[in-house]
Amino acid sequence: MSSGAKVQTAFIREITPGVTPPGPWSVLTRISFGLMPTYNTEENNEIGFTRMAQGTTQTTVDVGGDVETKWRYGVLDDLLASCFGSEWVNDTLTMGDKRITFSVASYATDIGVAGVARGAQVSTMAFDFPGDNEITVTTTLAARGWDDKGDNTSYIVNAQTEQSQRRYTFKDISGLKINGVQVGEDNACVDSFNLQFDNEVQTQRCIGNGSPYPGNIIPTRFTPSGSITIAWSKMAYNLWRAQQNGDAIRLEFTVANADGGYDFVIPELEVTGDWPDGGATDIIQVELNFTARRVPPTITRLPAPVAIGTVTITPETLSVKVGATADLEVVVTPTGASQAVRWTTSDATVATVSETGLVTGVKVGTATITATSVADGTKTDTSAVTVTA
Repeated sequence: MSSGAKVQTAFIREITPGVTPPGPWSVLTRISFGLMPTYNTEENNEIGFTRMAQGTTQTTVDVGGDVETKWRYGVLDDLLASCFGSEWVNDTLTMGDKRITFSVASYATDIGVAGVARGAQVSTMAFDFPGDNEITVTTTLAARGWDDKGDNTSYIVNAQTEQSQRRYTFKDISGLKINGVQVGEDNACVDSFNLQFDNEVQTQRCIGNGSPYPGNIIPTRFTPSGSITIAWSKMAYNLWRAQQNGDAIRLEFTVANADGGYDFVIPELEVTGDWPDGGATDIIQVELNFTARRVPPTITRLPAPVAIGTVTITPETLSVKVGATADLEVVVTPTGASQAVRWTTSDATVATVSETGLVTGVKVGTATITATSVADGTKTDTSAVTVTA
């Protein structure tokens, strides 16, 4: 018998839709995996010589389903690109028309049964942001083909190392703003919210290719939507009231931890909701449903800053005349680390230093110029400056 703990799942981005590349595959750590074929049939309504039913005929095959995961930095970026129909450009993603597909496979190691969906693209991605737990993402995929086998071999070849990034939790949500106003305990406490990006995909059947599978999976209208549960307050009332005139609201927030993060901006949302009520011991809350319109949303990826290694000033010693200037150069390692430093002098009556490391001699004497990393104040270096007449 098979154990769910022994089912490996992975995905790989396709170059040609429906064709699985050689690898490597990205491990898909998941809560649940519902991507599978559905074999559609139609009852044979012929009448035979006896009263016996005539059985069914297989018609079409649909391949699709939900995959639920916890959210980690970088792990779902390709799936987000497929959902938005666009590539990440300078760490920014917005709506486009590109078709990005995957092969998504599973392998039950204990019984040697494998399956793979090909030409899979993202139909919807739903993010759940709870008030007391980890953030989950449910990705709904629709595929153009399916293969399976039970010969003790897997379709997954050369799988990458399983994700080690930290899982996002409710504590990693910050900068939650509605109409540019930070939402907090004093104006309108948010209990939870969710957000879904829906491509409203349609299945296109093609006669003549001899296949029961879809000929195409076609995204149609792109609709971001969701809901937010918020404490009933003057701010919540004003948001609820926006539905009276069809006014739009703007939603933005950040999810980030030490591995990196994401900024979400949904510029224009329509709101609907019911007037709330509650019992004598209830905290009154209102659930506002929202749907984006006209202006596409934007997600900005926030890579984790590179840890500062060393700060090095050149030259180590410097001689400058009174009233003259000389430059100090600084390099922060490793490559990719922030080069921002703060310059200070031990004696401004002898020598001053500008924000760019330009030293000016003031009077004869000595001073120490220090460069301190802005990103990591423990990383510094110094240059000994002698001012001469």
